[in-house]
Amino acid sequence: MIGKNMIIEEVKTDSERPIILEGLPDTGLVGTISLSHYLVKLGFKRTGYLQTDRFPPMLVIRDGKIGDILEIYYKDNVYIIRSELPIPQEGAQEMVEEIVNWVKGKNPRLFLSLGGIPNPYRIDIADPKVYAVPTSEEALAIVSKMKDVEILSDGLLFGPKALILKKIERLKINGLGLFVQSYLNYPDPGSAAKVLTILPQIGLEKVEVDSLIASAEEVRMQYRELMRRTDEEARRMRQVPSMAEQSLV
Repeated sequence: MIGKNMIIEEVKTDSERPIILEGLPDTGLVGTISLSHYLVKLGFKRTGYLQTDRFPPMLVIRDGKIGDILEIYYKDNVYIIRSELPIPQEGAQEMVEEIVNWVKGKNPRLFLSLGGIPNPYRIDIADPKVYAVPTSEEALAIVSKMKDVEILSDGLLFGPKALILKKIERLKINGLGLFVQSYLNYPDPGSAAKVLTILPQIGLEKVEVDSLIASAEEVRMQYRELMRRTDEEARRMRQVPSMAEQSLV
């Protein structure tokens, strides 16, 4: 299966115009930390995974069971895409293409990408700002009704999240990137908690974040290796001219 990427759905789900949340590793691991907390606290169940040879050889074990690096979870018409490793530069286009094709097949009413946007003064920011990148007029209308969320009027996005949002926009899927001010290369559970407080405004179930904030140091230790790998991949992508439109800064 060399060079082949395929999302395998192990469990049949009866979704109809679902919301799809994506939390691939990026700046501050905001999406990864927030959605890992969200799916555990609210009892999401694994329903599928990405079969690929692009990730390095690694065995994921959760609760005594062998898992996969990139997995899909589901509950109450909501899907979550979570990965234990960043999407590698080699094969990023193909892997993103498979993810987006899967998203398209679900005919979502909203695709939501959660991530971080680096701020050099993050240590002095008690309440980080949340910026939105809508992919359609309908998504823009959603943002206009949200509190504590600003449109990102200017900037550059790099990496898989940028690729995904661009493809979502071209497919005319209602998509929304929510990016929180965060540390550049340091796991940021505080910013992850912030974005979770925004989700109920778009009809998603509320989740408590006090335990996430209270265990911030433990979370940072847990995710430090993933942060290192994510930072390395981001550096590689920024060095490739053809990827200049794709990464998050």
